[in-house]
Amino acid sequence: MRHYTTIRNDSLMQGDLDDVRTEILSLATEDPGVWEAWWTVNRLRPELPLSARLALAEEALRSLLNQDLVRLSRGSWDAQVDVRSADVNDLLRDYDTWVASADRELVFFTATRHGFEAYGLAVPEDA
Repeated sequence: MRHYTTIRNDSLMQGDLDDVRTEILSLATEDPGVWEAWWTVNRLRPELPLSARLALAEEALRSLLNQDLVRLSRGSWDAQVDVRSADVNDLLRDYDTWVASADRELVFFTATRHGFEAYGLAVPEDA
């Protein structure tokens, strides 16, 4: 497992965090891969250093997880299992989580019942 180090600018991140959280929560209604959270920050803030964009994506996703607005799962496009709470930190700190690859297990995030409600959408029966 490869972990990465990020340089954080907390004032910059706090200013962007709400916008990024909103974008990521909207994505979560479509069951995307975790890497798409990073791509979202790349699109929103391309002028930031790479490490700051990754840190912002991680912080936004972690915040949504802590508020029970999204959950993580891992596996393939066809079969996924929920990630245990005890594994979340290591998984989010693993660089491979943030890069899609056909030759390894993928990590996805999806809106919970609370996430759908917070985004103002009807809650699907399987949420």
